[in-house]
Amino acid sequence: MKKRLIAVLLSMLTIIFAMPFSLADNDKVEISFKVGDNVLSINGVETEVETPYVAGEGTTLVPLRVITEAFGAQVDWQDKTKTITLSYPDVNIVLQINNIIAKVNDHNETLLEAPALSENGVTMVPLRFISETFGASVNYDNSTGKILVTKEKVGDGQTVIGTTEMEKTGDSYYGWSIDTPKQMQMTYRRLDGLSTEFTADDESELYIDVYKYTKDTITPFDEKFSNIKDSFSKYTLTEAEKLTDESGNQYMHFQAKDKDTIIDYCEYYGQNYTTYNITAYINISDDTSIKNMILSISNSFKLGNLDNQTYDLSNVSDNMRIIQDDKYKLNFKIPADFMQRTNSESENEFYFVSPDADSHASVSLAIYSKSSDITAQTLAQNDHDSRIKSMNIDFSTISDVICSDDNIYSYTHHISGSSKNDEYIIDTFFEKGEYVYNMAVSVDSINDAQKSNTIISSLQTEELDTSKIGKLLRNDPDENTMSTNKISNYSFELPTSWKTISSGQTGSDSYNGLYLNITTGATISFMKVTDSEYKKGSLSETANAFKKHLEQNSKIKIVNNIAYTNLDDYRYAYFTYKSTQDNGEVIYSTVYIKTDTNELIVFSLSENEIYYQKSGNETFLNGILSLKKN
Repeated sequence: MKKRLIAVLLSMLTIIFAMPFSLADNDKVEISFKVGDNVLSINGVETEVETPYVAGEGTTLVPLRVITEAFGAQVDWQDKTKTITLSYPDVNIVLQINNIIAKVNDHNETLLEAPALSENGVTMVPLRFISETFGASVNYDNSTGKILVTKEKVGDGQTVIGTTEMEKTGDSYYGWSIDTPKQMQMTYRRLDGLSTEFTADDESELYIDVYKYTKDTITPFDEKFSNIKDSFSKYTLTEAEKLTDESGNQYMHFQAKDKDTIIDYCEYYGQNYTTYNITAYINISDDTSIKNMILSISNSFKLGNLDNQTYDLSNVSDNMRIIQDDKYKLNFKIPADFMQRTNSESENEFYFVSPDADSHASVSLAIYSKSSDITAQTLAQNDHDSRIKSMNIDFSTISDVICSDDNIYSYTHHISGSSKNDEYIIDTFFEKGEYVYNMAVSVDSINDAQKSNTIISSLQTEELDTSKIGKLLRNDPDENTMSTNKISNYSFELPTSWKTISSGQTGSDSYNGLYLNITTGATISFMKVTDSEYKKGSLSETANAFKKHLEQNSKIKIVNNIAYTNLDDYRYAYFTYKSTQDNGEVIYSTVYIKTDTNELIVFSLSENEIYYQKSGNETFLNGILSLKKN
């Protein structure tokens, strides 16, 4: 075994020293060659290699070492499974001979052609896939018939795990640091920097999470300590401490375990109502080195400014955060304090919001596949028309869709005069290659429009490879497909875009259903009550009793008095009232009431005033019209 290991090490050293150039020595590497020629030029120096060739539907296969060693990547070969692992800053690729599925970081990608072994036993890999995954560009020169691969050097100080050679790692914006986890990989970091994850070889994990609160919402230290202590009731608790760090910050430390895992948890109470959680999940094994290493990193956590010996993970400059996504080859700037609303199922959509609960400021970006029906122009017009249809014109000013000289379609939407804060939205659409991009920026005042323009103009994109990205469909709420809702002995229909919040019997003589529009926040409720105190006899007496009950609330004001109408086989009384919420927002509610033998039926629609349609809500009315007694 030792001889085999020494032989493998010597062979790897031979390969490395045989390469004339690598990114360790140069700011840029250029590789050029012709398919079928076994002599390649690397930064102008010719070297002889296994001959590249074209396989399948035009995929160029090249010797693995030409790409990886020239770039300075680390290579691990598992002979038993014929598996290659490539490690590079922020990128880990796992390939297998004759397998078209490759793993890139935490997801799988399908190759156009599988890696192969040549007749001489040399590993050959798809040129474009490896090169572009590492961030290189691949181009074909028609005049010379040569393929050119170009790669700039990765920034100084980074290692193959995407962190640093410095002893400390931290985030200057959020003000924390730890000993650099050199034996762990940084496997996840939220785009807003609020969460960072490190993983060890045995899949033990260390998380650092930052949480922002307000004075009214943060839980007092002692109360939080008690709550967390109770949460470990199903584990064997081995540590439970209240401590103070050298800067006077309170923190708590817990350690617990079961038969498989050790959980180590620290929570620091920092300045400005910010808490920092350091959580480690450590696999229990005979080898304690990983456990000691992770606990040492966790114990090294400190709050405060970073010094010049600490590698800074923050990407904040001039109070703007740079959002970068390598898969979709884009970057743009947002205010530094904006928080990411994550949706793991929609990786082609990016959404950030202001931490201020009273603010509507946000930035969103989505990418969709282009088709004959989906273009920048059609999406812009559809979204524009949908806003006009759903908004209360008393509070909304929506411009026409315009097209700029660089084929960007956009419109603006100004909401003002309502009980909510003003809001100014710029919605933009453009195409690049086979994809449509939609960026929308919202600010709290039309006076801040320049901020929106600054964010939109910061967006930089590159044309995407459809073979890698695939098809990206826009999943709009379905307003056309209906679902049947059954409550007691009644049924009615609503679009499937209205989500059921609750449904069923709520008392001995009452039944309720509540349905939410996820786009506007409007709700439709259905209530059936038998032997109700409001049912006094006639429909008018019942409606007046119900109205009088509502008026007992000082925050409710009747807008339209009771009127009557026949809808299909039923006669209804209806009226509208508005209510003022604790936060000052105004909600309009439209109520339809009908009576039957010992039954009171109440349909109601509640929506914020900026969506209130005086002429009536079509979906709501259709739901009432579909009511059937089973």
